[in-house]
Amino acid sequence: MTGLKADFVRRLITLALGGALLALAGCGQPPVTRAHPALFVARDGDTTIWLLGTIHLLPDRVDWQTPAITRAINDADMIVTEIPEQDPAAASKMLEAMARGENLPPVVNRVAASERPALLAALDAADISLTEADQLDSWAVAAFISSGAAAAAGASRSNGVEVALSDTFKRAGKPHTAFETLSGQLALFDRLPEADQRTLLTRSIADTRNPKRGYQATLAAWASGDTRRIAASFDPLFVDAPVLEEALLIGRNRRWAGWIAGRMRQPGRVLVAVGAGHLAGPKSVIAMLAARGIQAARVQ
Repeated sequence: MTGLKADFVRRLITLALGGALLALAGCGQPPVTRAHPALFVARDGDTTIWLLGTIHLLPDRVDWQTPAITRAINDADMIVTEIPEQDPAAASKMLEAMARGENLPPVVNRVAASERPALLAALDAADISLTEADQLDSWAVAAFISSGAAAAAGASRSNGVEVALSDTFKRAGKPHTAFETLSGQLALFDRLPEADQRTLLTRSIADTRNPKRGYQATLAAWASGDTRRIAASFDPLFVDAPVLEEALLIGRNRRWAGWIAGRMRQPGRVLVAVGAGHLAGPKSVIAMLAARGIQAARVQ
């Protein structure tokens, strides 16, 4: 990616490995030290599937492994996450190819004139130069702006829920599978029409100015296990944006609910760990399972 600093590319890799969009996972509030994430369970005669709402990047010293979560981890035979573990070198090449913008105007011309001062402030907060941002697709600029709020809160992928779970299951010799691949997840963004990518960009900028949205709001809602607040923290992203909502939320939830419904027909015990936003609200995986006649009861 010509002209991009090596540090910039490394941060983009970290963003991708942590999750393509943090909101479907915020600085001003006191640090979270204890968390009680939403945990659900669906059971039949010989199958148990737990569903844990995660956040991909976390600050240090967040204690989220409650007794209920620890029991689910210990009892599960396997874990399913959004994407599998990634090789950083392979992720680097993939991102350099997919995030590169082609035939696009400068990034300041991709937002309304009234949004340009906020865009510049958001880029500065995320430590991205205009030269770097001009070379990126609009979705990638949006993702970087979102990651800036997480970085400001001291959050990192190494502290994220999925990393801890993956390490735990690996040490126990239990299998780890995933609903998506990294390339498939990034392609969801890369294939968005430019108009929707710019909507994503504009709304990521708005998140940086609104304490009720963005990473800090999502972090606080996730830590409290409040699914209403979790849904409210990212609902504004999809207002009057049906293509965006179908690509990033509804379509994925539909596919994951279908997988879980199919897995319920096989005996075993599975822990599903996905971004908390996918388990909250009327279009969530939980709601879609209920529509299929599978009740996922709240455990925590």
